Amino acid sequence: MTWQRHAGRAEEMAHALGGVAVHVHPRALSARRLVLLRYLVSVVLTAAALVRLRPAAVAVTNPPVVPGLVVAGWSALTGTPFLLDSHTSSFGVKGNAVAKRMLRVHRWLARRSAGVMVTTTSWVEEVRTWGADGLVVHEAPPAWTVSETAPAHARPQVLLVGVFSDDEPIEEVVAAAALCPDVDVAVTGDLAKCPPGLRESAPANVSFVGFLGPDAYRRRLEASDVVIALTTEPTSVMRAAYEAVYARRGLVVSDWPTLREVFPLARHAGNHAEALAGALRAALAEDAPARRQRAEDARELQLKRWAEQVDGMRRALAGDRPARAVAARSDEGVVRS
Repeated sequence: MTWQRHAGRAEEMAHALGGVAVHVHPRALSARRLVLLRYLVSVVLTAAALVRLRPAAVAVTNPPVVPGLVVAGWSALTGTPFLLDSHTSSFGVKGNAVAKRMLRVHRWLARRSAGVMVTTTSWVEEVRTWGADGLVVHEAPPAWTVSETAPAHARPQVLLVGVFSDDEPIEEVVAAAALCPDVDVAVTGDLAKCPPGLRESAPANVSFVGFLGPDAYRRRLEASDVVIALTTEPTSVMRAAYEAVYARRGLVVSDWPTLREVFPLARHAGNHAEALAGALRAALAEDAPARRQRAEDARELQLKRWAEQVDGMRRALAGDRPARAVAARSDEGVVRS
C-alpha cells in the first residue's frame, strides 16, 4: 500500500511476495492547494481497497503517515498484521519537516506494527527505543529486464539518477563531468525542480533528460555504462543504486559507511567534483571482462540478501520476534512496500 508518486517499489514487493500492489495517488488532485482534499479521497480509496481485498497482511509506505493510520485501524478491526515501510525521510531527515513533526505518530504506528522496515541498523536501534521491531530492507528485483551490457557507443554513457532533492549533490556531478569531457552524462529529474542556472552553466557533455517514465527510464538505464547515485544523508540507501546492481551496470555512490556495506563492489566517492570524477574514471577504465564480473558478483550478492530479507519479513508477519531481531541486526537487506 503506497500513497507515493511512484508505485515501482510497491509493485515489485507485491510481485516477490505473491501479493497485490495498491497505489493511491489521485492525479487530478495533485496540486498543492488540494492536498487536504487529496488526502480525504485517498483515505476513502485506501479503506475501500482493504475492504475489497481483505489481505492476510499489509506493508504500508511511510511517509506520509496517513495511510499507515488507515492500515493500523484496519489491523485493529480485523487482526491483520502490517509492516511499516519507513523510508529515511520519515524520520525527519533529508529536509522533511512534515515527517519530523509527525514523529510522535510514527512512533505510535511502529509500536502497533509487526515490524518497521528501515535502511540501516542505526534506524533499527532508533525504532527499538520506541518499543518496536526493526528490519533492514531495501529493494526487490525489478520487474523489468535489460541487456547484460550496454550497447557500443562512441563515447562512454553515464546516468545520474536523481530528482533534484535536497540531499542530492547534483551540482558536484555537473562539475565532475567538466573534468571528464570525453564522457556523456545524462541527468534525470523534473526540470521544474532543477536549481536555477545549473542547466545553462553545465558543460556540453551534460544533458538534462527530465523525469523519465518506467519505459523511458529502463531504456536510458540499458544504454548506460555507469550509473551514479548520490546522497548527503548518511543513512539513505538509494533505489537507483539497487537498480544499477540488478541491471549489471557500473555504479558510483557516495562514500558513507552504510553504502560501503550495502554496495561493497561499487566505486565510492566523496560528494565533491574531484572525487566523483576519479571514481567515474576508475569505473570506466576497468576492462570489459573485469567490469562484467564485478557487476555479476554485485548482483548475486544482492539476490542472496533479498532472499534473506523476504524470509525476515515473513517471520515478522508470523510474529517470530527472535527471527525479527536477527533480521534487524543484518544490514544485508532488500524489501519493498
